[in-house]
Amino acid sequence: MRYKKVIRTAVCVAVAVCMLASDSTVSNAVRSISEIEAEQDSLQDEIDTLDADLYSLVSQITEIENAISETEAEIVDTEASLEEAKAARDSQYQSMKLRIKYMYEKENPSIFEMLVSSGSISQFLNRLEYANSVYEYDREKLNQFEATQAEIEELAAALEEEKAGLESSKKELASQEASLEAMIDEKRGEMDDLDAELKEAKEIAAREAALRAARAAAAAAANGNSSGGANTSANSSYNVNGDLNPGYSTGVSGSSVVSYANQYVGNRYVWGGNSLTEGCDCSGFVQQVLANFGINYGARMTSGGFRSVGQEVSYNYMQPGDIVCYPGHVAIYAGGGTIVEAQSTATGITNYRSVNCHSIITIRRVL
Repeated sequence: MRYKKVIRTAVCVAVAVCMLASDSTVSNAVRSISEIEAEQDSLQDEIDTLDADLYSLVSQITEIENAISETEAEIVDTEASLEEAKAARDSQYQSMKLRIKYMYEKENPSIFEMLVSSGSISQFLNRLEYANSVYEYDREKLNQFEATQAEIEELAAALEEEKAGLESSKKELASQEASLEAMIDEKRGEMDDLDAELKEAKEIAAREAALRAARAAAAAAANGNSSGGANTSANSSYNVNGDLNPGYSTGVSGSSVVSYANQYVGNRYVWGGNSLTEGCDCSGFVQQVLANFGINYGARMTSGGFRSVGQEVSYNYMQPGDIVCYPGHVAIYAGGGTIVEAQSTATGITNYRSVNCHSIITIRRVL
């Protein structure tokens, strides 16, 4: 009996020591999770700011491209007008030379002939005055045409200069765009690293919590308290078994949304883009797909903006058409454990990744 009592005491002490060690480890893991999540929040703020800056930059580039197109159209019109002005000037000049040939090339004979053929001095002077007036008219018209040509040439030069300035601005903005995209890619890489680190920390915390519960149960059994009913379930970082399953309010089926979104798989990913055909980013993709079904949110949204739309859904009640929000990313749940999304500049719009490709922040039902 005494031997058994000693053994039981030793076991209890060992269990107590293990429990203390486990408590410390779990506490450290929890603190680590808290630190990682705080760092993710801060990093997400940086990504959202960069996304906003990039969207503004893309808008400026679009405006400049439109201005360049308008200027090029003006240049084409101006060149056509310049050709017309040159043709009019040349025509006037040829007509003027032709009239001069008959009136002024052989001045004395022409004047003599005018005098001989005139019935009186008055008639002769009238003819001479008419010849001079024709010349003055020709000279004035020629001057007008030359002035018009000079004016059009000046306008054409100004337009070319304006176009060169716009293209220079576009080149500078494009350089800034590339720099911002590189920064965002770097930040997203950091977020992926934090996702992996957070997942590992949560797994460690869950394992240690389960071990702690098992040891507590063993200690209770060793002390003759097996009926104490210790809680042996591990703490989950994400409530996959929650009971949030809101109803649908729009009459739009999730399968219709997914089917529509899948039409654009393979199209380009463009930072700040809003076009399902010409290119869009993750938030632009989700926003434009929903807009097709009359679900509009007004101003251009970032991925973070979708975390508060609609109603929250528990993981185990997730349905096709629900919106899945990640750190720095947003997608549409396609069913079968996959998502349809504007994934990245390298892959474009895809529909093959797992819904658990990143840590899920929230799932929203908007249909």
